[in-house]
Amino acid sequence: MNVKEFITRTITAFFLIAGAYALIKYTPDRWFSLALFLLISAGAYELVKLTQPVKYSMILVLLSGLSIALSFTFRKPDSQPDLLPGIIMILVLTGLFFLFSIRRREDLNTFVKDMGIHFLIIFYLYVPLYFILELKRLGPHFLFFMIFVIAVGDTGAYFVGSAIGKHKIYPVASPKKSLEGLIAAVITAALTGWLSIVVFPLPVKVWQAMATAGIIGLLSQLSDPVESLFKRAAGKKDSGALLPGHGGVLDRVDSYIFCAPVLFYIITYLWK
Repeated sequence: MNVKEFITRTITAFFLIAGAYALIKYTPDRWFSLALFLLISAGAYELVKLTQPVKYSMILVLLSGLSIALSFTFRKPDSQPDLLPGIIMILVLTGLFFLFSIRRREDLNTFVKDMGIHFLIIFYLYVPLYFILELKRLGPHFLFFMIFVIAVGDTGAYFVGSAIGKHKIYPVASPKKSLEGLIAAVITAALTGWLSIVVFPLPVKVWQAMATAGIIGLLSQLSDPVESLFKRAAGKKDSGALLPGHGGVLDRVDSYIFCAPVLFYIITYLWK
């Protein structure tokens, strides 16, 4: 990495961190949901470009994503999000789109793939990432806990993997990631769990925080290379170029896809 690229990455990271902190700490839930919808939609657009469906409608993707967003945003207090109405709407809209857009028998050659990509985008991005809103509703510190643990875990994986990593575990998805780096991510994340509840006080025992952080550290290291498979399949290094020095939106949120929903349910059912 040259000096110019390092400066670009640093400046972008500063604005990302400052913006994320302000949104989480000071933004009302509905405005936060709107910002989250726009962020996920940008990632959805990148995933469309990576998967390259023959027939698709970005308007359909946005409407489907909006139905998920509304299910989370306007749920009843003290209740779980009711996704069923949104899922039914997605099924109906998607079915009608393909029914009326397929006009030739040749279109059937890519029908299954194209419809599968649409559902993938919704259930791979909008559903899991909207649990970020649920974590914020529990309290900003719960969301800061996840972000801090993932960041430190990634850092531990990078330095240990670069220094002593020899056993490759994702040779296609992420050739540079190693078993040694994965183990380091889990350990540093677990240790960070203790530090996190000191910096961001939470109603949880230390051992619970450390165990949860270890799980989040592991999941983040698995979630990242899954997203990388899409890039490898498309022959791309980054998912996009929206964030100077950091690639695309997917490159920044990929670790949260597995972590956000799992952390929410751990907190809800196991942090007693």
